[in-house]
Amino acid sequence: MGRDDAVPLVLDIDGTLLRTDLLMETFWAALGRNPLGTLAVFLSSFLSPARLKRRLLEITEPDIELMPVNEPILRKARDALARGRAVHLASGADQVQVDAVARRFGFPGEHFGSTDPRNLTGAAKADLLVERFGDGGFDYAGNAQVDLSIWRRARAILAVEPGAWLAARLRRLEHPVDILHDARDPWAFLREMRPRHWIKNLLLFLPLVATHDFEPAAILRVLVAIAAFSLGASALYIVNDLLDLDADRHHPEKRNRPIASGALSIRGAMLLCAGLLLLAPFLAWQAGPAVAGLTVLYILSSLTYSLWLKRLVWIDLAMLAWMFLLRVMTGVEASQAETSAWLPAFVFCAALSLAAVKRITGLARARHHGTLPGRGYDGTHMATLEIIATLAAASSIAVFLAYAFGPVANTLYAVPAMLALAAIPLFFWFFRIIRLSVRGQEDYDPTVFVTHDRVGLALVGCGIGLALLAL
Repeated sequence: MGRDDAVPLVLDIDGTLLRTDLLMETFWAALGRNPLGTLAVFLSSFLSPARLKRRLLEITEPDIELMPVNEPILRKARDALARGRAVHLASGADQVQVDAVARRFGFPGEHFGSTDPRNLTGAAKADLLVERFGDGGFDYAGNAQVDLSIWRRARAILAVEPGAWLAARLRRLEHPVDILHDARDPWAFLREMRPRHWIKNLLLFLPLVATHDFEPAAILRVLVAIAAFSLGASALYIVNDLLDLDADRHHPEKRNRPIASGALSIRGAMLLCAGLLLLAPFLAWQAGPAVAGLTVLYILSSLTYSLWLKRLVWIDLAMLAWMFLLRVMTGVEASQAETSAWLPAFVFCAALSLAAVKRITGLARARHHGTLPGRGYDGTHMATLEIIATLAAASSIAVFLAYAFGPVANTLYAVPAMLALAAIPLFFWFFRIIRLSVRGQEDYDPTVFVTHDRVGLALVGCGIGLALLAL
């Protein structure tokens, strides 16, 4: 065996072997499981990182088996093992998690992690590795500036996406340097913001449409409110994805989301989320203080939903409908339109039906014994969800008909009876989406399905055409 084969290969885990960060994974998993307990642990232990990591694991342990892997580093490790080299993991993560990662990939031998009070990062890791293998007696794979003190003591350097500045520093160390590239999607941050979901915020225009008030100033205020709502919604999509990492990785489609797949780092997602949360209320304020207040209320409602209410059967449906209603209320404030009570009643009932349809679809297509990962529903709830979807749809149609034959419509439409006929395509539209959801033939995301279903779009077009003829 040559000298190269006698030198052990030591791998960092966070951002190196795994395309994620174990501390961040554990924090968000714990926050989703027990929000108040997690915050208490963080406040009491943040000055002792090793203790913080262990106490978070006492709340919950994220599923290491499904965490995204950096394939180039894994291939290096497999090749080293095949040539008889020892492969060791050395990470700032808790020792329990380090051992779990080693078991996942079948790495035999000794592995090193944090144990209270020792936090195995930076100089502490360098000292341990030199004590164990000698100065220059190991090759080290890492990815961050904190690894510089370790690379200085290593024989050879493997660096994952170090960036131009760090790569230049590494080359000045006069050790063999191997730069490995983790091909991340440069547009992952935009995909994580889910701009296709911004179409929901067109509901802010509904008060203008309902009152036939198309004053340019009102349209501009609504456009600003839509932009603010879209940014706020994107921030909450990020929070929801962070809390749902384990559930998303068990999902046949959601596992490809940017954070779950490792295309967007958890830290990067948190920074993006913070920026959006600051920008959304500021932008909403330009449309008026009331619009800013409702935008903040939407953000808080969505945050409460993500942390607690989404796991509560039936309550999560009401919350989803409530957040659609908030869009319409914000549109009323932004446009300053005088709307009747029929509009929020119609929107709430329709949104409640769509929320139930979303859960029906998830159950119909579930692979985990008829349960929804990260939600409180199972197969026993299917029949009740169908009833809720049907009754809510019927209620929205009833509200629409009551409006069409009421005094408000008489003042806005020349032929209110023609407007009432729009209830027919509306009925068939609801009937279609409920039937397809029960069969599991609808997309997991109703927004995607509604905007791509040609038959459904034709029905919507018929309804809009009848409404225009009624003018």
